[in-house]
Order: sequence, then structure tokens, then C-alpha cells
Amino acid sequence: MLRNAFFKTLRDYRWQILLWGAGLAILMVAQVQAYYNFFRGPDKDTMLADYRQAAESFSFFFGKVYDVETLGGYIHFEIMIYLPVLLGIFALMAGSAIIRGEEEKEALDLLLSTPHSRVLVLLQKAAAVTVAVVLIAAIGYLSLVIGAAVAGVELSAGGAALAHLNIVLVALLYGSVALFFAQLVPSRKAAAGWAGGFLAAGYLMNSMGQSIEGLRWLRSYTPFYYYDLSKPMAKSVGTDWGAISLLAFLILPFLAGALLMYLKRDHSGVFQLPAIGRKVEVTSSSRVTAPKAPWLFSTFTFGLKSSLFGVIVWGLGMAAYEVMVLGSFNGMRDSIGRMLSNDFFRSLGFTVLPSNESMVDLIVFIFLLPLCAAYAIIQVAGWAGEESNGRLELLLSIPIPRWRLLIGRFVASICASALTVGITGLGFALCCQFFNITINTGNALEAFVGLWVICVLVAATGYLLAAFGPSWAVAVSGTLVVVSYVLTIIGPALKLPDWTIDLSFFHQYGKPLVEGLNWTATLVMLAVSVVFLALGVFRFWKRDLAK
Repeated sequence: MLRNAFFKTLRDYRWQILLWGAGLAILMVAQVQAYYNFFRGPDKDTMLADYRQAAESFSFFFGKVYDVETLGGYIHFEIMIYLPVLLGIFALMAGSAIIRGEEEKEALDLLLSTPHSRVLVLLQKAAAVTVAVVLIAAIGYLSLVIGAAVAGVELSAGGAALAHLNIVLVALLYGSVALFFAQLVPSRKAAAGWAGGFLAAGYLMNSMGQSIEGLRWLRSYTPFYYYDLSKPMAKSVGTDWGAISLLAFLILPFLAGALLMYLKRDHSGVFQLPAIGRKVEVTSSSRVTAPKAPWLFSTFTFGLKSSLFGVIVWGLGMAAYEVMVLGSFNGMRDSIGRMLSNDFFRSLGFTVLPSNESMVDLIVFIFLLPLCAAYAIIQVAGWAGEESNGRLELLLSIPIPRWRLLIGRFVASICASALTVGITGLGFALCCQFFNITINTGNALEAFVGLWVICVLVAATGYLLAAFGPSWAVAVSGTLVVVSYVLTIIGPALKLPDWTIDLSFFHQYGKPLVEGLNWTATLVMLAVSVVFLALGVFRFWKRDLAK
């Protein structure tokens, strides 16, 4: 496994492959079971009609609904729109790390001292990330096919394979974008941030183009549009081979560009465009002075400053989603009210109330919850990457206690989450005012406070896991978030025991926009966060960084 860069890189990602694959497998099996439970029995036709009505009510966001009466169409509508984003996050984090991350750890210099060329090293590492993404998707595919066979539900194995291929191509495209940016910026984190910004922008452009007629032209400039053209598990749509081929082709320019720039730049440097007509002045001596930037005074200010770009991108992105949805809310209010009153949504445990709060909770906060949790996981990835990339040794060489370093970064992380949630909440308030949507102000404020508490709990869990194993902390945190969300959304329909659903922190969040925040559950989650943070500090204090 250590004879070349390909097998070494694949070995390094073995735990991430297993954990991301396990999370995807759980999601697939749960959705198959949900489909089986929803659409069986004597009222099958009624449930199908209600579900189709509910699905078509969301066509402004997901696009036209196809074949939802079949398992393949149901899976496409329920989760296939999210999976390219989830797998894309894994791919862009890996793509930003395989070269730039190795440089930050100063491991690449040692590797290139052996008879391995830069071309071979980059291509082998990129191939290993490709195989890792394919293996994760393969685990999800096998879980879906086996789950359908066990439940006795018809599913096209070939269509499911093509659907997962479609997901893999989008993920690898954003992974190659991250690899490309890693040659232009000096850190792995910056490369992942830029690639993540492009992923979020592409997803938002596609969503806005579906719901706003005047912005439809945006869709052709995003990979998600070409991803949406193929729905291999929906028989009435099938596979658009032209779109799939285009996604595969788009990977190559970014990969080739990354390779060419890597060949032309110094290690630990960035690719520089040729200076034309510019003189280079050389001074005989230089003097290094202590940096005076205010964000370098402490780990807290440094961590907060490092997070500001992500705060702006995520906050404005979620605010833009609110503008997109709430802008058309008054026009679809009646259809959403009818949708909430059907048996399908009652089976999911949604409160049937003819109020703005219940409807906005369904179309806005049900999506903001996982997005805020995903942002918290990215904050965890930043902290775990500090140790994985070997930068903590330098930080700990200065006279600062370990506990202060970890707590400073954690506080910076939750402050960044507060700013992100605050931007989103401000966008929500402005949308309600501008589009004349009456919402209980107190409940709305409590709902955003609850979102921040979710971020705190996810971050505390991630920091605790990173204290035991920074290499797998992000994957485990992501799996916990996915499982928690699945338990909340379809747990009642699966007729799971109440205690299992109560374990979901999304379930403990409840519906504060409708019912107000459950302060008891909120305070318990904050207390658990403090305990997790204390355990993480203790573990980080007692162990060697290399272990």
C-alpha cells in the first residue's frame, strides 16, 4: 500500500471512505424503508396521490416531478438533489489537500526526493481521490439495490448505477476545481473555500433558475443543470448522455490546468503569471518585524478572521435562498396549505395549521437546519486540518497552553456560526418585511437562536472527535448529522421507537417558528456541548499530536 502515491493516498482515505459510505448507506436504506412504509396497504393510491401533490408543490425548488410512484422516482426526488453537494464537499476537501495539504505538512518534499516525478505524483493522487469517491458512491449504490431487493420493491439496478455515476461526475468536477485553486492560493483551506464557494454558487444558480423565469439563463452555467438533465431511475426521463459526457469532459481542463501550474511553481509557493515589462528590485538586506495585524494577537481573532470569507459566502447564500422562496410565498400559500393538510404530511408528523409560521417552517427552516449543521462541520474540518497538516506544532512552540488554543478556536468557530446565522436571520426579517409576510417575531428570533445552538452542538461534537482522531473526525461528524436528519424527517413514518428519534438533535430543535423554542431541550444541548468541549480539551491536553 505504500509503494506509490496512489495506494498511499487511497490508504489515507480508508476511514473517510468507510464512514462517508456508511452514512450514505444508512440514508439509502432508510429511504427505501420509508417508501415501503408509505405506499403499502389498502390506502396506497390515496397516499401516492397525496405525495405527488406534495412533491409538485415543491417543483419551484426541485424542478418537475417524475415517476414518484416508483422507488426510483421517489429516491430521485427525495435525496438525489442533495447527494452531489454532499459528495462534492468530500471531493473538494480531498482535492485541495492532496498536493497543497502535503506541502503544508512538508511531506511532499520528502516524497519528491525519491524517483517520482511531479506529474506522476499529482496524477496518482488525483486517481486515488477518484477511486475514493467512486467507492463511497458504490457503497450507497449497493445499499440501495440490496435494500430494494430485501423490501421486495422494484428498482432498475442499471438506472441506479447511472444515477450514482452522475453524482460521482459532479463531485469529481468540484474536486478538480479545488485542486486547480490549490495551485493559485497558498493554503489548503483557502483552496477548499474557493471551491466550496463555487459549489454553493452553482447550486444556488440552478435553484434560482428553476423558480424565477427571468433567471433561467443562469442554469446553463452551472454543473447542476446538466446533472438535472439525467434522471436514470425515472423511466419517463432516462439518461441524457450528452449531459453526462459534458460533465466528464469539464473535469479535464481543471485537472490539466492544475498539473501545468504545479509543474511551473515552487513548493509552498503559488503559480505566478509571467511579469511583463516589470522590473524586479533586489535589496541588499531585509528586516523582519513582528506582525502588527490585530487578528494575529490571539488564536481567537486569527480563527475568526480566517472564517470571515466562509461567513459571508454561507450567510449570503442562505439569505439568497430565503429571497428566492419567500419572494413567491404569497403566490403559493394556498397550495402549501392544501399540501400540509394531506395524509402524507400528517404521517410525517407535520403540524397542520393554516398559518404562515407552519408553511414557512416547512419551506425554509427544514432546509436551513442541515445547511447550518454543514457549516459547523466545515468549521470542524478547519480545526482538524490544523493538526493533520502539521501546523499545530508551530503554534504550540510559543508559550500558550493547549487548552487556551483549543478553546480560542472553538469560540471563534461558534462566533463565526453566530455571524452566519445572524446574516441569514437579517435576510429573513428583510424578506418578511419586503414581501409583506406576517410572522411571529418572537418565534422567528427563537428559531434562529435554535439554529445557532445546533451549530454549537455540532461543533462541540466535532472538536471532541478531533481530539481523538483528526483524520476521521469530519467524516464521523457528517455521518452523525445525516443520521440525525434522517431520524427527524422519516423516523415517525418508519415507526421507530420514540427514544431513537429523541436522540436526534434536529428533533430536539422542534418547530420553534410554530411552537416557540423548547428551552429545556435547548439548554440541555448547550450543557452537552460544554461537556463535549471539556472532554475534548482534556483529551487534547493529554495526548501526543502524532497520535
